[in-house]
Amino acid sequence: GDEVFSFDLELRVTKKHTWPGLGPCDAALRWLERHYCLRGSDFHLFNPRTGEVPAGYPRDLRDYFIPCPGRGHGHGNASWGNAGDRCSGLPFQAITSDDSGRIYAFRGGLSFRLDSWQDGWHAWPQGHSWPGLEGDVDAAFVWGKHMYLIQGSQVSIYRSGRGHQLVEGYPRALQEELGVPAVDAAFTCPGSAELYVIAGDHVRRVDLTQSPRRAGEPLPLPHDGVDGAMCTSEGVLVLRGDRYHRYGSVAELLAARLPAPPRSIAADLFRCPQ
Repeated sequence: GDEVFSFDLELRVTKKHTWPGLGPCDAALRWLERHYCLRGSDFHLFNPRTGEVPAGYPRDLRDYFIPCPGRGHGHGNASWGNAGDRCSGLPFQAITSDDSGRIYAFRGGLSFRLDSWQDGWHAWPQGHSWPGLEGDVDAAFVWGKHMYLIQGSQVSIYRSGRGHQLVEGYPRALQEELGVPAVDAAFTCPGSAELYVIAGDHVRRVDLTQSPRRAGEPLPLPHDGVDGAMCTSEGVLVLRGDRYHRYGSVAELLAARLPAPPRSIAADLFRCPQ
């Protein structure tokens, strides 16, 4: 029914909870740090501590978990159109990697996780992982166990951990938070407090340890119209359209006078057939 029993491994005590908002479940599971209640052909996302269910549920299993023709694994919800198809070639508006090595790409109000080939098949509404986040993400970066998501002239900061929690007081003005009026793409490198903000064909450095933060002088880039950028231990990726350009380091990117050879985002990052 709507009763839940949990067993405290330290105290060796069984506890009973009542979650009337969730109702009876045929099955329950945890996947990608989220918890689901399955009932018939529908499912609910729920909070594992309170049983609370966010708005927008129940949803159909066939659009998310079950490989039905034209739906499910590898296809996503048909209502998402090409934005939910990893191989469609549509540009991504933002990409970033967190401290755990998880890679996220954003477009059309959806997010993809790319740190394993299986996860990369799935598109998810952004609100699943970042509560309250709606609309397109223009740029994203991670620093100090926090993920910064930029939308227009606003920035939201989410605390990373078991899921993502919006930091109180956000979103805030981008100019006030980072000292820049607009961003096309942004990235930080692992272990560094230097943020690189791309706008047009220039990039500016921002020292994230400063308060208030101020952007340095614009430095030329061999690119214009950048959609997203990311820095990992393997180098810097710059995304434009359905292609990306790889540089071995930030210094190599800043020294380049011509773009690095273009590579396919779909083929290399999503393992789509060529």
